[in-house]
Amino acid sequence: MPTQLRLVHGDNLHRVNRDEPKPRAVLPECPVDVSPAVRDVWDYTLAELKAMKVISAADRDALLCYCEAVVKHREASQVLAQTKILVKGALGGLVRNPALQIQRDSAQSILVFAREFGLTPSARSQIRVAESTHGSGDDLLSG
Repeated sequence: MPTQLRLVHGDNLHRVNRDEPKPRAVLPECPVDVSPAVRDVWDYTLAELKAMKVISAADRDALLCYCEAVVKHREASQVLAQTKILVKGALGGLVRNPALQIQRDSAQSILVFAREFGLTPSARSQIRVAESTHGSGDDLLSG
């Protein structure tokens, strides 16, 4: 668990690494070459992470991977909604739709990154936020 989440969680202070590198206290910038769909996920997720006070510039690439996985999952889900689970294979027999694997792989990536950022109900259930840290997150990071 990241140190910031450990502190918010109320972890024992002796378990906290006080010599941990400190990232810049600024929001990560979205790369300019992402698709509009990835940018939409980025903007939404960044706002949530900012409100939770668990985002910094150093998290840019992990956040980008999360956003791209969300978009791939949505694309695979759309393909599966319009096609069958079993499709004709190269030899003429029925095989599982390749979109199933893309959907599953993307879902796994989403879950891994979501846990890292505290974006799942189970991850949040282990975090305790002091009353003074509730809110928009504007006092921690701006931009």
